[in-house]
Amino acid sequence: MKKLFAGILTVAMLIALSGCGAVVNQPVESGEKDQDGETNGGAGSSGEIKIVMGHAGSDSLADGIMSLKFNELIEEKSNGRIVVEYHTNDTLGDEDELLQQVINGSIQASCCSTSTFSNYTSELDALQLPFLYNSYEDEAKALTSDEARALYKDLESLGVKITDCVEIGFRNFANNTRPITAMSDLKGIKMRIVPSALLKDVAAAIGMTSTPVSYSEIYSSLQSGIIDGEEINLVSIATQSHYEVLKYVSIVNFYAFTSAMTFNLNWFNSLSAEDQALIEECSAEAMEYAMAQTEQIAEDALQTCLDNNLEVNYIEGEQRQEFINAVQPVYEEYMAKSENIKAYVEMAQALQG
Repeated sequence: MKKLFAGILTVAMLIALSGCGAVVNQPVESGEKDQDGETNGGAGSSGEIKIVMGHAGSDSLADGIMSLKFNELIEEKSNGRIVVEYHTNDTLGDEDELLQQVINGSIQASCCSTSTFSNYTSELDALQLPFLYNSYEDEAKALTSDEARALYKDLESLGVKITDCVEIGFRNFANNTRPITAMSDLKGIKMRIVPSALLKDVAAAIGMTSTPVSYSEIYSSLQSGIIDGEEINLVSIATQSHYEVLKYVSIVNFYAFTSAMTFNLNWFNSLSAEDQALIEECSAEAMEYAMAQTEQIAEDALQTCLDNNLEVNYIEGEQRQEFINAVQPVYEEYMAKSENIKAYVEMAQALQG
């Protein structure tokens, strides 16, 4: 009788969730069948596995490129046994919402910016410390290092499995007031920054007035004057048409903007060792594929800015060093938070030569 009642209750809950548009993610035990008679991706299963993946941005960005490549590879290498139901452009929510859905198991995967994790932990802030990489090539080496893997492992305490991270594009300053040629030029300019504890600390260190605005509202906020500018990567200026509401772009390659291929840990652990290895293999290959395009994407986006008559300048030499000196206390603070953060930063700095 108890078993019958439990079964009825479970069915009722599933119907309720389906009616709300939720994606139900309860891994089936090895060999167990779903209502269609197909195995549903339990440990050791050779049946079909469906991965519901959310992405909160344009697929022309590196994390979108990585996601699409992963989807292609996993279906190809599994001979169609593992398929991805892909939802992009915020259709399942913004990055905060997507990460929460991965954590609670509502969806299996998302590729979302590592700054989103700052609501839960400081570990991935290590990837975004300012002026940490001299080139995208150096960053690619750092993101696939043992030190990076240790940071990804730390995130398992949140119930997620990070397989790889990819770079969208180094951040720069863009605004409507004046070119930024030195730190003092930031004074009095209301700049939108990514909502992250690290980036708030960095903004304070360089004397930048930061104003919180959601990503989807940047264009209208620039247009209305709620903000004067933004710290942003060039590709976002191009893909979001921010060049229509900006005048100046000042290139300083401020900090990296990484995204993490993230899976629900319980779901990932429910898979066979072979399927786990296949997911990691496809993730690594997709990351390499996307990362190889990041620099060209940035160059193309810069040309879009120039074609749309934005005034572009470069912050170099002593002026750039002034920024670097100003953020050193931030380095000290974050390296003291974790031995793994410290090890990652020291490894990445060694790559600078």
